[in-house]
Amino acid sequence: MHRGGWFMRTFPALWAHILDGMRSQPGSGGDAGGALNVRCVELHHYATGGHLLQPKHRDNGSALTISVMLSDPASTSGGAFVTYDEGAPVVHALGHGDAILFHSEKLHNVCTVTSGVRQALVVELWEAP
Repeated sequence: MHRGGWFMRTFPALWAHILDGMRSQPGSGGDAGGALNVRCVELHHYATGGHLLQPKHRDNGSALTISVMLSDPASTSGGAFVTYDEGAPVVHALGHGDAILFHSEKLHNVCTVTSGVRQALVVELWEAP
């Protein structure tokens, strides 16, 4: 979705809102302001049986990641977004339009979708041009 700037051109106001919000976050990676650049803009689509259960998954090389839930949780079962705190899973119940912003090196997964379709907009920023 980021190739050739498609998402940025198609949804300029939404893109500005997402990017400004990500860049304004305090903490390592967020204080860089304009130094953080787009690494990728992706649509993550998980149908029934789909998941991201890769052990120790992280977005290597990026600084910040945001995942915006596009699906209505009432039409999907399973597919919870999980991060880990000192090895213990933390389940994040995201509603339609909710987002989670995290340091990209934080371990995370998406549980198996048991019915319906789970879609999320994912943006990663990094310090490279």
